[in-house]
Amino acid sequence: MKLNFEWKNDGKYHQYCAHCHAETVDRVYEDGKTFYFCSTCKQRHERSIVIDPVIKWWVADDGEYWHESEGVFIRNSEGKFLFFERLIFPFALTVPSGHVDTGEDALTAARRETEEEVGYKADKFVDVATEDIVGDSCRRGADAHRWQAYLLPLKKNIDVKVTEEDEGQKPTWLTLEEALQKDLTYPVKYIINKYQDVLTSGDFPS
Repeated sequence: MKLNFEWKNDGKYHQYCAHCHAETVDRVYEDGKTFYFCSTCKQRHERSIVIDPVIKWWVADDGEYWHESEGVFIRNSEGKFLFFERLIFPFALTVPSGHVDTGEDALTAARRETEEEVGYKADKFVDVATEDIVGDSCRRGADAHRWQAYLLPLKKNIDVKVTEEDEGQKPTWLTLEEALQKDLTYPVKYIINKYQDVLTSGDFPS
């Protein structure tokens, strides 16, 4: 998304309507999912446009709004990966993932998101790839993300649950082939298609 309207970069949090760009957006819930209602244009949207100094973002020379994000592919001893359903846009299967905060690196964010989203604490991750992915739309209004993918291979299986229940539900273990038959978030599908061999065979250095 290009920020082709008058927006503020004053070091404060701003949330604009995706339709009329007014700062009159409230979070609403429908069937357990999160949406955004604007009291100015009276429209409900799946996403809004957020300028948040807490996360890493920038605007490219062409006006494209970018965020930095990361995602963790947790692989169990059976070669299956952990996915869960998102209850906040984009509504699809995903892996533990999220935006990188200002002042932290992608690996720190990966550790934080893995613990926050599925309650699993880990220190070591395998670096898979860094990709600039255009077409990766998020609830905060960006359609382009610098996405850092990590692999977390487990020596033994674990029981997990989605701990951020307002964002996700129904954790499930799938092979990558099974996952590709499902509705996946754009960056997760992108990484699987491009790095499937790394995800299935990668491990920690001996």
